[in-house]
Amino acid sequence: MKQFRLMLYVLVSSFSIYFLSCQTKPDKSFERIPDKLLKTEDLIKGILPTRQYEYWACFRQDMGGVRNPQTEIITSKGNISKLMNIKFNTPKSGFKNQMWRGYYYIAYIEKDSVNLVTNEKQLIRFLTSVNSIEEALLIASIKGFDVDHNRPIGSSFKKVKNGYELYLVKFHKCTVKTEPFKVYIDTLGNLKAKSLGFYYDVDSNTCLD
Repeated sequence: MKQFRLMLYVLVSSFSIYFLSCQTKPDKSFERIPDKLLKTEDLIKGILPTRQYEYWACFRQDMGGVRNPQTEIITSKGNISKLMNIKFNTPKSGFKNQMWRGYYYIAYIEKDSVNLVTNEKQLIRFLTSVNSIEEALLIASIKGFDVDHNRPIGSSFKKVKNGYELYLVKFHKCTVKTEPFKVYIDTLGNLKAKSLGFYYDVDSNTCLD
């Protein structure tokens, strides 16, 4: 009898999760987030600060412990010779840290001095205003939200008067499951999020450490 009740509970729970994940969809005012906006580099290449700087560049830096750490310029605007003539120390962390890829930071020149962007607050100040889906997704990713390009409930957005509304997800590693969220990011970079109250792609027997 206990075994039957357990099987029934698992069946009902699985059906409820499947039903919710299938039935909960964004309304037609939402667009799908383009597949080309999959990587952090894709988002960074789409940012465009409202303020005009003499020169700015976003760098990817390998993590510490690498024998020959690599520095890569992801994107840049302005006269690079100005940066080459001003020395600055490479920061030890960035506004976005990514396993196996290192961390990302921005160096920009203003009034003949180099300033660094190494955290979310500095990034928002650098952007001045969040005016593109790339910028909104970058801020959301820093907060731990991801895009699930396989489902509209995890990869949709629309531009609203003072920012962006998005359907994004959080991937849980233990147990493995995906949680969809309704996210709002205003032009000042403030983020509000609400869980939709269910999980999908649940594997209760697996943990990814």
